[in-house]
Amino acid sequence: MMLVYPRAASVWSTILWILIIILLILLILYLVWLFTRKREKAETGRAEAAIRPEVAPPSAPAPPAEMAPPVTTPPTPTEAAAEVPPDDLTRIEGIGPKVAQVLNSIGITTFAALANADYTKVKQALADAGWPYMDPAGWIEQARLAAEGKWEELAALQERLKGGRQTS
Repeated sequence: MMLVYPRAASVWSTILWILIIILLILLILYLVWLFTRKREKAETGRAEAAIRPEVAPPSAPAPPAEMAPPVTTPPTPTEAAAEVPPDDLTRIEGIGPKVAQVLNSIGITTFAALANADYTKVKQALADAGWPYMDPAGWIEQARLAAEGKWEELAALQERLKGGRQTS
């Protein structure tokens, strides 16, 4: 016959409860840390900066007309792009209004510009805006079809996409 002393059982029970309480405290502290850790302030700042257009510095006053030599310069790429009306980039599967603003901020306003865009430049702009998980590869393929006017092929491709990515 084995005797169990009530005092020994009480000590082990107390130790077990203390361990349970310590584990619960650690779990609560971990959850608090997980939900309250600070996000990188740089991501938020970059996202706002990518959406806001840059303001050009004020230019110096022009000299009087009789003193200034005639200047004929070819239009800059931004002036040439200003002549082409922008396309609705949200027609591309996976691009919403906010992503379209980011693309516009780096000079991509047409399907042709997106089709010819550098993948890494677009990917970096998305990362700077706070969306590093977005992949523009499918957008570039869709933009190529839209720029070429192949709307039926674009519609067929978009049926197989979800968020701009192949579903199967």
